[in-house]
Amino acid sequence: MNDDGKTMTRRNRSAARGFSVLVALLVLAALLAGCSQKLQLYRPGSLAMVTGTVSFRQRILLPLSVQGEVRLLDVTDLTDGGEGVELARVELPAPVRVPAPFRIDFDASRIDQRRNYVVEATLFEPGTGGGPGRVWFRTPAPQYVLTHGNPVYLELVLEMTR
Repeated sequence: MNDDGKTMTRRNRSAARGFSVLVALLVLAALLAGCSQKLQLYRPGSLAMVTGTVSFRQRILLPLSVQGEVRLLDVTDLTDGGEGVELARVELPAPVRVPAPFRIDFDASRIDQRRNYVVEATLFEPGTGGGPGRVWFRTPAPQYVLTHGNPVYLELVLEMTR
């Protein structure tokens, strides 16, 4: 600045311009890094993943025997009462404590950008003697992922079953 404090010197203007260019380059690098991850997700023959957490709102402590599962389903061609085609599944071993992180690995070549995919989660207590057990919590609504602008990270909030 000069003596009256109103104008910038040539050196100060140059430094400010250099700083602006540096910030712009850093932002561009961050955007390109994000784009490359999205492109990698759907590369044929590679493994991809959906990640997130499973939790519920109720303030209860689950029995130690409760375990869970999180499934990736293709729901494009659902018929009445259908569940969809399971592409991958991951188990949440007992005892489940929330928020419970999950990671579903799957073959990216099985993903078609024109189709619809959901993730669903269930927390259950296995039955004794091979019989059905008690379902404690499940996903209340379809949680779309992967295609049509849907995410690859989810925070699933399950609802208690009756």
